[in-house]
Amino acid sequence: MNPGTIAAQLIPGEWFWFRESMYKVNLFIHIYLTILGGIFAVLQFFPAIRRRAVILHRLNGYGVSFCLIVGNISGSIVARRSFGGELNTQSGYYTLGIMIVFAGLMGLYNVKKDTRRHRKWMLRMVTYFSAIITARLIMLAAREIITIIGTYYSVWRCDEIIELLADPQAVQSAFPQCVAGGVNHTSLWVAVHASTREGPLYAASSVRATNGMALWIATLMHIVGVEYYINKTEAANQMPITPSIFAVTFVHVHTRAPAFQHTATVLRGKSSLELGFSDVRIPVYQ
Repeated sequence: MNPGTIAAQLIPGEWFWFRESMYKVNLFIHIYLTILGGIFAVLQFFPAIRRRAVILHRLNGYGVSFCLIVGNISGSIVARRSFGGELNTQSGYYTLGIMIVFAGLMGLYNVKKDTRRHRKWMLRMVTYFSAIITARLIMLAAREIITIIGTYYSVWRCDEIIELLADPQAVQSAFPQCVAGGVNHTSLWVAVHASTREGPLYAASSVRATNGMALWIATLMHIVGVEYYINKTEAANQMPITPSIFAVTFVHVHTRAPAFQHTATVLRGKSSLELGFSDVRIPVYQ
């Protein structure tokens, strides 16, 4: 995303708040880190990388965790004004941000203690993070539905409307209370019709009206989905690595080793102890 064109790429009215230094810095941190984290998170799910490039998997995992955790903390700061900053939107973003950060920290905590728990928490983190994509898809449909219904509104501050419309006559015609004498534009709020067919202001109003609802529904869907998947794959996750992963050839060596001589063989990641065998089987992994 080009920083010079970000104002035009945002939902109309968003740049009114995001141009402030605190929001602007955190917005860019949020955008760039979450995009990088989302892209490289895909690599973590390739079995070949997990099993054959453990160091790459580990380093990439630390990088993804850093990007998503820091990116979501920055996003939580921006959430104060995101899509109008309504309470249902703020609470949705804060809740999702806490869930992502907590899952990521738990995944890092268990990375060397318990790989099964590590897997579960990292699955949760990535799944929670992707709830934003589902929320956007829900919002696209919801905007059209409330446009057809035609009775939904969102609340805007007058100075937001005046800057977005940039036409005193248009403001006077649609929102005369915003230009009345003696009115403080920063303390007067008006209802704006939510519709995708009446211009940028009203289309942005439809986004504000549906974003919080879409975010909460998407979050619930992803919570249920990831827990269902973890539960269904729990049995497979408990199984040892199958021999099909490796081509194993056993070489039989006849020896005059005394009885009770200990010979260790390794198979499927577990050690077995053979006692008193003079014919020793040595596995050769190819």
